[in-house]
Amino acid sequence: MSTAGKRSSRVQTERTEMSLGDFQAEIFRLDSTSESINMLLFGRSNAGKTVLAGTTPGKNFWLVGEPGYKTAPRVARAEGHGRRIGSTSSALTALDWLKTKKRYEKYDFVIVDGLTSMIDRWRLGYAAEAFDIDPTKRQHRNLPDRPDYFNAQNFTKQWVAELVDIPVNVLVTAHAWQTDAMEVDKFIFPGIQGKETEVAQTIVGLMDACGYLEAKTIKNKRTGKVKHVRRLHFGQPDDPDVRYLVGDKFNCLGRYIDNPTMPDILSRIAEPIESNE
Repeated sequence: MSTAGKRSSRVQTERTEMSLGDFQAEIFRLDSTSESINMLLFGRSNAGKTVLAGTTPGKNFWLVGEPGYKTAPRVARAEGHGRRIGSTSSALTALDWLKTKKRYEKYDFVIVDGLTSMIDRWRLGYAAEAFDIDPTKRQHRNLPDRPDYFNAQNFTKQWVAELVDIPVNVLVTAHAWQTDAMEVDKFIFPGIQGKETEVAQTIVGLMDACGYLEAKTIKNKRTGKVKHVRRLHFGQPDDPDVRYLVGDKFNCLGRYIDNPTMPDILSRIAEPIESNE
Protein backbone atom coordinates (compact mmCIF):
# COMPACT_ATOMS: atom_id res chain seq x y z
CA MET A 1 0.00 0.00 0.00
CA SER A 2 1.28 3.49 -0.77
CA THR A 3 1.95 6.03 1.95
CA ALA A 4 -0.94 8.13 0.66
CA GLY A 5 -3.25 5.16 1.05
CA LYS A 6 -2.18 4.65 4.64
CA ARG A 7 -2.74 8.30 5.49
CA SER A 8 -6.20 8.42 3.94
CA SER A 9 -7.23 5.42 6.07
CA ARG A 10 -6.76 7.58 9.17
CA VAL A 11 -9.76 9.73 8.29
CA GLN A 12 -12.57 8.10 10.25
CA THR A 13 -15.81 9.83 11.18
CA GLU A 14 -19.32 8.72 12.10
CA ARG A 15 -19.78 8.08 8.37
CA THR A 16 -17.18 5.32 8.49
CA GLU A 17 -18.82 1.94 8.94
CA MET A 18 -17.42 -0.27 11.71
CA SER A 19 -18.65 -3.80 12.30
CA LEU A 20 -19.36 -5.18 15.75
CA GLY A 21 -16.54 -7.65 15.17
CA ASP A 22 -14.04 -4.84 14.51
CA PHE A 23 -15.23 -3.08 17.65
CA GLN A 24 -14.99 -6.29 19.69
CA ALA A 25 -11.47 -7.01 18.44
CA GLU A 26 -10.07 -3.90 20.08
CA ILE A 27 -11.62 -4.28 23.51
CA PHE A 28 -8.87 -4.43 26.14
CA ARG A 29 -8.69 -5.33 29.80
CA LEU A 30 -7.99 -2.48 32.20
CA ASP A 31 -4.51 -3.07 33.59
CA SER A 32 -2.33 -0.35 35.11
CA THR A 33 0.87 -2.15 34.12
CA SER A 34 0.10 -2.88 30.47
CA GLU A 35 -0.35 0.60 29.03
CA SER A 36 2.65 2.48 27.69
CA ILE A 37 3.96 5.65 29.34
CA ASN A 38 3.47 9.05 27.71
CA MET A 39 5.40 11.98 29.19
CA LEU A 40 6.09 15.60 28.25
CA LEU A 41 8.99 17.64 29.69
CA PHE A 42 9.26 21.35 28.96
CA GLY A 43 11.69 24.08 29.97
CA ARG A 44 13.54 27.12 28.77
CA SER A 45 16.56 26.83 26.46
CA ASN A 46 19.55 25.14 28.13
CA ALA A 47 17.46 23.87 31.04
CA GLY A 48 18.72 20.37 30.26
CA LYS A 49 15.66 18.80 28.63
CA THR A 50 17.56 16.89 25.95
CA VAL A 51 20.24 15.71 28.37
CA LEU A 52 17.50 14.45 30.69
CA ALA A 53 15.79 12.69 27.77
CA GLY A 54 19.18 11.21 26.90
CA THR A 55 19.28 9.36 30.22
CA THR A 56 16.30 7.26 29.12
CA PRO A 57 17.47 3.65 29.41
CA GLY A 58 17.28 1.09 26.64
CA LYS A 59 17.20 1.39 22.87
CA ASN A 60 15.27 4.47 21.79
CA PHE A 61 14.17 6.10 18.54
CA TRP A 62 14.57 9.88 18.39
CA LEU A 63 12.41 12.19 16.27
CA VAL A 64 14.35 15.44 16.42
CA GLY A 65 13.26 18.96 15.57
CA GLU A 66 16.38 20.93 16.45
CA PRO A 67 20.17 20.39 16.48
CA GLY A 68 20.41 20.28 20.27
CA TYR A 69 19.75 16.52 20.17
CA LYS A 70 23.53 16.03 19.87
CA THR A 71 23.88 16.67 23.60
CA ALA A 72 22.04 13.42 24.35
CA PRO A 73 24.79 11.07 23.08
CA ARG A 74 27.63 13.45 24.01
CA VAL A 75 26.60 14.16 27.60
CA ALA A 76 24.16 11.42 28.58
CA ARG A 77 25.63 8.61 26.41
CA ALA A 78 22.26 7.99 24.79
CA GLU A 79 21.98 5.16 22.28
CA GLY A 80 19.51 4.27 19.54
CA HIS A 81 18.49 5.74 16.20
CA GLY A 82 17.08 9.07 15.11
CA ARG A 83 15.49 10.99 12.28
CA ARG A 84 15.09 14.73 11.74
CA ILE A 85 11.47 15.88 11.47
CA GLY A 86 11.29 19.12 9.50
CA SER A 87 7.95 18.84 7.75
CA THR A 88 4.46 17.47 8.25
CA SER A 89 5.23 14.91 5.56
CA SER A 90 8.20 13.52 7.49
CA ALA A 91 6.14 13.59 10.71
CA LEU A 92 3.36 11.49 9.15
CA THR A 93 5.82 9.11 7.54
CA ALA A 94 7.50 8.63 10.93
CA LEU A 95 4.22 7.25 12.28
CA ASP A 96 3.82 4.96 9.27
CA TRP A 97 7.42 3.74 9.65
CA LEU A 98 6.97 2.94 13.33
CA LYS A 99 3.72 1.06 12.72
CA THR A 100 4.87 -0.88 9.64
CA LYS A 101 6.05 -4.34 10.68
CA LYS A 102 5.58 -3.11 14.27
CA ARG A 103 9.01 -1.47 14.24
CA TYR A 104 8.07 0.31 17.46
CA GLU A 105 8.53 -3.00 19.26
CA LYS A 106 12.30 -2.67 18.73
CA TYR A 107 12.43 0.43 20.92
CA ASP A 108 11.90 1.11 24.59
CA PHE A 109 10.94 4.75 23.97
CA VAL A 110 10.11 7.03 21.07
CA ILE A 111 11.58 10.41 22.01
CA VAL A 112 10.24 13.55 20.32
CA ASP A 113 12.93 16.12 21.02
CA GLY A 114 12.03 19.74 20.24
CA LEU A 115 8.27 19.70 19.56
CA THR A 116 8.13 23.51 19.67
CA SER A 117 10.68 23.80 16.85
CA MET A 118 8.86 21.14 14.83
CA ILE A 119 5.60 23.09 15.04
CA ASP A 120 7.37 26.28 13.91
CA ARG A 121 8.61 24.45 10.81
CA TRP A 122 5.21 22.92 10.12
CA ARG A 123 3.54 26.34 10.25
CA LEU A 124 6.14 27.83 7.89
CA GLY A 125 5.68 24.86 5.59
CA TYR A 126 1.95 25.55 5.30
CA ALA A 127 2.70 29.23 4.58
CA ALA A 128 5.23 28.41 1.85
CA GLU A 129 2.88 25.89 0.25
CA ALA A 130 0.00 28.40 0.15
CA PHE A 131 2.25 31.07 -1.34
CA ASP A 132 3.56 28.71 -4.03
CA ILE A 133 0.01 27.71 -4.98
CA ASP A 134 -1.16 31.32 -5.38
CA PRO A 135 1.38 34.12 -4.69
CA THR A 136 -1.26 36.78 -5.31
CA LYS A 137 -3.02 35.87 -2.05
CA ARG A 138 0.03 35.98 0.20
CA GLN A 139 2.54 38.71 1.05
CA HIS A 140 5.49 36.32 1.41
CA ARG A 141 6.09 32.58 1.52
CA ASN A 142 7.71 32.90 4.97
CA LEU A 143 4.87 34.95 6.46
CA PRO A 144 2.23 32.65 7.98
CA ASP A 145 -1.43 33.67 7.88
CA ARG A 146 -4.30 32.55 10.10
CA PRO A 147 -5.02 29.33 8.15
CA ASP A 148 -1.38 28.29 8.58
CA TYR A 149 -1.64 28.68 12.35
CA PHE A 150 -4.88 26.70 12.45
CA ASN A 151 -3.43 23.97 10.22
CA ALA A 152 -0.33 23.65 12.40
CA GLN A 153 -2.41 23.55 15.59
CA ASN A 154 -4.79 20.88 14.32
CA PHE A 155 -1.99 18.84 12.78
CA THR A 156 -0.09 18.90 16.08
CA LYS A 157 -3.10 17.69 18.05
CA GLN A 158 -3.79 14.89 15.58
CA TRP A 159 -0.14 13.86 15.20
CA VAL A 160 0.58 13.65 18.92
CA ALA A 161 -2.69 11.77 19.48
CA GLU A 162 -1.72 9.20 16.84
CA LEU A 163 1.75 8.90 18.30
CA VAL A 164 0.55 8.14 21.83
CA ASP A 165 -1.92 5.60 20.40
CA ILE A 166 1.05 3.49 19.30
CA PRO A 167 1.78 0.93 22.06
CA VAL A 168 5.24 2.27 22.85
CA ASN A 169 6.55 4.59 25.56
CA VAL A 170 6.70 8.22 24.38
CA LEU A 171 8.74 11.11 25.76
CA VAL A 172 8.27 14.62 24.33
CA THR A 173 10.37 17.71 25.03
CA ALA A 174 9.28 21.28 24.32
CA HIS A 175 10.29 24.83 25.12
CA ALA A 176 8.60 26.76 27.92
CA TRP A 177 6.41 29.78 27.25
CA GLN A 178 4.85 32.26 29.64
CA THR A 179 1.64 34.24 29.68
CA ASP A 180 -0.02 36.63 32.09
CA ALA A 181 -3.46 36.10 30.59
CA MET A 182 -4.49 33.71 33.37
CA GLU A 183 -5.53 34.50 36.96
CA VAL A 184 -1.91 34.65 38.14
CA ASP A 185 1.04 36.92 37.30
CA LYS A 186 2.93 34.15 35.49
CA PHE A 187 1.54 31.01 33.89
CA ILE A 188 4.30 28.82 32.41
CA PHE A 189 3.29 26.18 29.90
CA PRO A 190 4.71 24.03 27.07
CA GLY A 191 5.60 26.02 23.94
CA ILE A 192 2.72 24.82 21.80
CA GLN A 193 0.98 27.72 20.05
CA GLY A 194 -2.78 28.00 19.92
CA LYS A 195 -5.46 30.19 21.56
CA GLU A 196 -3.27 31.15 24.53
CA THR A 197 -2.80 27.75 26.22
CA GLU A 198 -5.71 25.78 24.74
CA VAL A 199 -3.69 23.60 22.35
CA ALA A 200 -0.95 23.13 24.93
CA GLN A 201 -3.53 21.91 27.44
CA THR A 202 -4.91 19.50 24.84
CA ILE A 203 -1.46 17.98 24.32
CA VAL A 204 -0.79 17.82 28.06
CA GLY A 205 -4.11 16.03 28.45
CA LEU A 206 -2.76 13.21 26.27
CA MET A 207 0.15 12.67 28.64
CA ASP A 208 0.45 10.62 31.81
CA ALA A 209 2.87 13.12 33.28
CA CYS A 210 4.00 16.63 32.34
CA GLY A 211 6.92 18.33 34.08
CA TYR A 212 8.54 21.76 33.98
CA LEU A 213 12.35 21.71 34.18
CA GLU A 214 14.30 24.73 35.39
CA ALA A 215 17.78 25.57 36.60
CA LYS A 216 17.40 26.78 40.17
CA THR A 217 19.69 28.26 42.83
CA ILE A 218 18.89 27.20 46.39
CA LYS A 219 20.30 28.92 49.48
CA ASN A 220 20.44 27.11 52.81
CA LYS A 221 18.86 29.48 55.35
CA ARG A 222 20.93 28.10 58.21
CA THR A 223 24.38 27.85 56.63
CA GLY A 224 24.05 30.39 53.85
CA LYS A 225 25.52 27.90 51.39
CA VAL A 226 24.26 27.99 47.82
CA LYS A 227 23.73 25.04 45.52
CA HIS A 228 22.58 24.84 41.92
CA VAL A 229 20.08 22.19 40.89
CA ARG A 230 17.93 21.30 37.93
CA ARG A 231 14.44 21.00 39.36
CA LEU A 232 11.69 19.11 37.55
CA HIS A 233 8.27 20.27 38.76
CA PHE A 234 5.25 17.98 38.60
CA GLY A 235 3.31 20.08 41.10
CA GLN A 236 2.78 23.78 41.71
CA PRO A 237 5.43 26.12 43.14
CA ASP A 238 5.20 27.82 46.51
CA ASP A 239 4.85 31.25 44.86
CA PRO A 240 1.09 32.00 44.67
CA ASP A 241 1.64 34.32 41.69
CA VAL A 242 3.17 31.60 39.50
CA ARG A 243 1.55 28.49 38.10
CA TYR A 244 2.83 25.71 35.85
CA LEU A 245 0.89 23.58 33.38
CA VAL A 246 2.08 20.32 34.90
CA GLY A 247 0.57 17.11 36.19
CA ASP A 248 1.17 13.53 37.30
CA LYS A 249 -1.57 11.01 36.63
CA PHE A 250 0.57 8.32 38.28
CA ASN A 251 0.36 10.29 41.55
CA CYS A 252 3.85 9.14 42.52
CA LEU A 253 6.31 11.77 41.28
CA GLY A 254 5.79 14.35 44.01
CA ARG A 255 5.87 18.12 43.65
CA TYR A 256 9.38 18.11 42.19
CA ILE A 257 12.55 16.09 41.65
CA ASP A 258 15.99 17.71 41.89
CA ASN A 259 18.65 16.72 39.35
CA PRO A 260 16.33 14.12 37.81
CA THR A 261 17.22 11.23 35.55
CA MET A 262 14.83 9.11 33.55
CA PRO A 263 15.81 5.90 35.42
CA ASP A 264 14.85 7.66 38.66
CA ILE A 265 11.54 8.85 37.21
CA LEU A 266 10.71 5.43 35.76
CA SER A 267 11.55 3.69 39.03
CA ARG A 268 9.10 5.96 40.85
CA ILE A 269 6.41 5.13 38.31
CA ALA A 270 7.10 1.40 38.61
CA GLU A 271 7.10 1.53 42.41
CA PRO A 272 5.15 4.59 43.60
CA ILE A 273 6.70 6.40 46.54
CA GLU A 274 5.40 9.02 48.90
CA SER A 275 5.45 12.53 47.44
CA ASN A 276 7.85 15.17 48.76
CA GLU A 277 5.12 17.72 49.40
